[in-house]
Amino acid sequence: MIFINSQEIRYFYRNIVKTNNVYRIKYKNKDYGEFKNLSDALYERDALFYCNFDYDLLVECDLENKYENMDLPPFPTKRSKGRIKGTKVNKEKREGEILFNHSKKKFYVKKEDKIYKYCDTMTEAYYIKKILMENNWNENSIKQTITEKIEVNIVIDSSKEYEVKISFCPNCRHKIKNSAKECPYCGYKIED
Repeated sequence: MIFINSQEIRYFYRNIVKTNNVYRIKYKNKDYGEFKNLSDALYERDALFYCNFDYDLLVECDLENKYENMDLPPFPTKRSKGRIKGTKVNKEKREGEILFNHSKKKFYVKKEDKIYKYCDTMTEAYYIKKILMENNWNENSIKQTITEKIEVNIVIDSSKEYEVKISFCPNCRHKIKNSAKECPYCGYKIED
């Protein structure tokens, strides 16, 4: 028989509720079936998790029932409220965080006490954080990854002529192709 302490029993039987002699699978306030056997309810719950609670995918699911010949621990008579102990994880310690330095006016990626890189935008800082997380917070991975930074806030020179591509008709505001010389909806000539 499997020996599981009371906190782990609650996690072992998550999303299963017992009413009278019937076991129900509940997920996000929806019922996903009634079962007389606890092993069948556990198997169906695992299959639903595997298929992301989509019944169309569940038909094709071929998981084996590992609970069929297992001696299951007794189902808890009273469900304790609150969070399951031991599952709380400090996200900032594991993933780091993106902060803003007001004196430098830049974003930076920080994990524990180490600051990795200063960035101009939040998107750039998020991208750096993602690269660091994928490479186990190796600082050399930022230098090895080649990225192209596109300047968005370009100052337009009024003495130069720029090519403008029109994607909407200036008369009726319908979407048109860039190569069109006439609007197909109102007949407006775009070259004018």
